[in-house]
Amino acid sequence: MCYNRIHREGSEGEAVLVRIRKALYAMENSPVLSAIKKGFLLVIPVVLTGSFALLLLNFPVPAYQEFLASFGGGVFFVLLQFITDSTTGFLSLYLVLAISYFYSDPLAGRNLTLRVMAMVTSCVCFIASFGGESGSLNLSCFGTIGVFTAMVCAILATRLFFALNGRLYRQYRSYAAGNDIHFRSSMSSILPVVVCVTVFALGNLLLQKLFQVGNLNDLISGLLFRAFGELRREPGNGVVFLLLLDLLWVFGIHGGNALDPVAQTVFAAGSSGVITKSFLDNFAVMGGSGATLCLLLALLLVSRQKSSRRLAYSAAPLALFNINEILVFGLPIVLNPVLAIPFVLTPAATMLLAYGAVAAGWMPMAQQAVNWTTPVFFSGYLATGSWRGAAVQLVGIVLGTLIYIPFVLLSERLQKDQEEYLIDELTEHFAGALRDERQPCYLERNDSLGMMAKRLAGRLRADVAAGRVPVFYQPQVDARGRVDGAEALLRWQYGDRTLYPPLVVALAQEDGCYEELTWCVLSTVCADIGPLRRRFGQEIHVSANIVAEQLNDPDLTGRIIGLAERTGVCQNLVLEVTEETSLDHLPYITANIERFGRHGIYLAIDDFSMGQTSLNYLRDNRFRYVKLDGGLVRQVRENERSREIVGSIAALGGSLGFQVIAECVETQEMRDTLLELGCNVFQGYLYSPAVPLETLLDASFLPGEKA
Repeated sequence: MCYNRIHREGSEGEAVLVRIRKALYAMENSPVLSAIKKGFLLVIPVVLTGSFALLLLNFPVPAYQEFLASFGGGVFFVLLQFITDSTTGFLSLYLVLAISYFYSDPLAGRNLTLRVMAMVTSCVCFIASFGGESGSLNLSCFGTIGVFTAMVCAILATRLFFALNGRLYRQYRSYAAGNDIHFRSSMSSILPVVVCVTVFALGNLLLQKLFQVGNLNDLISGLLFRAFGELRREPGNGVVFLLLLDLLWVFGIHGGNALDPVAQTVFAAGSSGVITKSFLDNFAVMGGSGATLCLLLALLLVSRQKSSRRLAYSAAPLALFNINEILVFGLPIVLNPVLAIPFVLTPAATMLLAYGAVAAGWMPMAQQAVNWTTPVFFSGYLATGSWRGAAVQLVGIVLGTLIYIPFVLLSERLQKDQEEYLIDELTEHFAGALRDERQPCYLERNDSLGMMAKRLAGRLRADVAAGRVPVFYQPQVDARGRVDGAEALLRWQYGDRTLYPPLVVALAQEDGCYEELTWCVLSTVCADIGPLRRRFGQEIHVSANIVAEQLNDPDLTGRIIGLAERTGVCQNLVLEVTEETSLDHLPYITANIERFGRHGIYLAIDDFSMGQTSLNYLRDNRFRYVKLDGGLVRQVRENERSREIVGSIAALGGSLGFQVIAECVETQEMRDTLLELGCNVFQGYLYSPAVPLETLLDASFLPGEKA
């Protein structure tokens, strides 16, 4: 019974993780949420620049502040103020453009002009939504205060723009001479822009008339202030305040600004009670809202992801001074269902800890106002006038870090599981494209598959540059069971998983690092031929794959010949080119094949059956080896026509002097049939899958071979 209960609980836990994983995948593929998340990531450099300027502007050292105000007539102070105002001071405006940029991608297609028009329109609509009753604008609305409104405007305005444009473009498009697509797009966008801006301006005006507020942010702040108006200052009130403060941040609303009127009145300094604004600032939101200093420590302690650790290191200097925008927008915390839980709960827990210390008489009340950029421990001491304040902060940080740690681990586990799921989806999509003879482009996509492909391509490029590309070898066995040759096969891994080799090749080609990948594999093969030659004899041949376009490159041809001569493997190296691409249209390929032949480097045709390779190359003996197509080999016992084709190719090989190799040989019966048809060299799972060099050198697992 105990085992069954544990098994059931484990199954239920896994089911919960599966549901969370599906929810996260749905969020990744939601056009709205995906655009918002990517928009936040895009503005990180702006946030980082503004945060550093803000730190230098508010560095809590009196001597430094005096220097800043006096040196050069305050020129440094003005400079830092300019930087702060132009970065975080307009963060919402930049966020509108960033979110609209990603959200408009699938709607605009390849029409860049239309995409830019949508971004500009959403920006204008955002500005229109902040118009005051007199028509004037308050520039402070364009900073962190307006983040929530920025998200709403970017999505709604972009969607409305394309809905209107789709209807009007067909009616007003022009084919007059000289009117290119950009001009037509611009002219057809006039009416959609007018309608979008008018709608948002009227919406703001409606808010003013119905609720007597200036904009959406004022409405939210007003409702929150009224909700706290009747509450008393007690632990419950502080908990509710903190929960709401951090919950607003999770939805992209600047909780500190939205609830600042509440903090300045309900928790005003000098009022009776333990929970004051100074108390909350110094014992609940250490490192910023969400007690993100605890999140920072949790990332540094348990995170195994390099990206998260790099982000934590970048955020650490600012987090010490309670500036946490890098973590909030970089991870991000916004719209993150996993990290949102400790982000909301941790400040309440640390506040209750400090409240208990005061109620027990161990720590003095926090009565002294402290600059909000004062680092932790110093702020605790200054606020209470006692070392006990710093000690309580230390215990609170430990408690908060312990709360964050399991959620950080859960978040990374879910992200890893999600990566596995996305890799499966990407592989399946790519295999389907190959079956349909399509060439997909993944690095241009902005959906979850595109993001996963970019992640894989980035890691692949780094591994190629570092020479970390595993090469396995699948033996080719003759009729006597002896190893006659081997094919070098790419077995690149992402994490602990080996990726589908054709997908790796396709990503390398799309990313532009395929030539470097090929060179990395060839270098490894040439280095490994020596041990293989000593183990299996001087005549062994080892084939490495290249594409037809590379066989057409005279420079690459010279490099390969030079590499083979330096390592002394010209007579053993075989370059294997697939038959899926016609060789007839490549101008230098015949000369390059002959050049390889003069240096003793042979070539092989892969997947030979009924493809595009001209029989002229076989007639002229330009290819030494011909590998039968796997689909043809698998049907050799059941399909009479397949047997006739294989027999004909084998007979052609005998008369023209090339050797036929059958790959994908999986059973003894298949091998015997191929042998009867005249094929004498076999490659496939009947003998061995692709294995590391050390395993092939052992070779005791092969029939007819002994170590």
